[in-house]
Amino acid sequence: MSKRPPSLTTQAQDMAMQMALRQIDFGAARASAPPPAPLAPSKAQGDTLALKRLDWLMDVQERQRALSPYASGLLTAENLSGEDFLHSFYAPGRPVLIKGAIAQWPALDRWTPDYLAHKVGDAVIEYQGGRSSAQDYEVRKDRHRKRAPFDQFIALARKGGNDAYLTAYNSAANGPALRVLEADMGPIDAYLTRAPGMLWIGGAGAFTPLHFDLTNNLLAQVSGTKRVILIPPSQTRRLAHRSHVFSAVRDVTDEAQLTLFPQARDILRYDVLLSLGDLLFIPIGWWHQVRTDSFATMLTYTNFHWPNVGHEHYPAG
Repeated sequence: MSKRPPSLTTQAQDMAMQMALRQIDFGAARASAPPPAPLAPSKAQGDTLALKRLDWLMDVQERQRALSPYASGLLTAENLSGEDFLHSFYAPGRPVLIKGAIAQWPALDRWTPDYLAHKVGDAVIEYQGGRSSAQDYEVRKDRHRKRAPFDQFIALARKGGNDAYLTAYNSAANGPALRVLEADMGPIDAYLTRAPGMLWIGGAGAFTPLHFDLTNNLLAQVSGTKRVILIPPSQTRRLAHRSHVFSAVRDVTDEAQLTLFPQARDILRYDVLLSLGDLLFIPIGWWHQVRTDSFATMLTYTNFHWPNVGHEHYPAG
């Protein structure tokens, strides 16, 4: 059932939950154990039963987490250290909304449409265009590559809609043109290396449909607001997952889509308003869709201090 969990502020004592955890050296056990014997190919009936058991386990785990607002809520943290982030969120694969970590960035005050257009000027950039005429614009990103002087792109984005959106997919092409903006940002050393983030710029109505990513992501909202809907991996069987990392449902707030996919009505979801200066950690495999409320700029980071390599072995068939 859809719900908005309570917002809790994490402190070190909250994350420890006043419990002394006994440390177990799993590494030693793995090193001494013989490798498992290869499994024989499963029959179709066996595969179906295994999937049903996996769905059963995920449902049981969600019901158990629901017993505790701490366990089931989307937590909000301030002054979150790198160590606490690792132990309480990154390693467990649990999302968290982090406040205040980029409060000193000059970009938070500067990045208006006028400032950006003046700063970057007429340098040619790449963006995603023509999206309104094709529902598969996320699957077929290359078809929607457009180029324009940056100040002209900003004029298009200010009009709103989904047809002029500079996304993370365009980052490789836009690095040289947008480098002049780096002085307005700062490091997020507690969680990330110094590699640059991937910039998103769009107007009200820009929309990224329901999907999950093959890396852990950290979103940094620099200007404007976005509405993010997060859905845990346990809900996958209700989301018509048929193509790569995308859901055929596309938008769990669209009544027409819910009529086509009624099982998506009965999902656990978290509705997050991403505001100026917020960071949102989205773990690998968590479904999300993102809608822009107003002209907005955001960065996505994947360069964490810890391994972020789930994509190498994803069964993409």
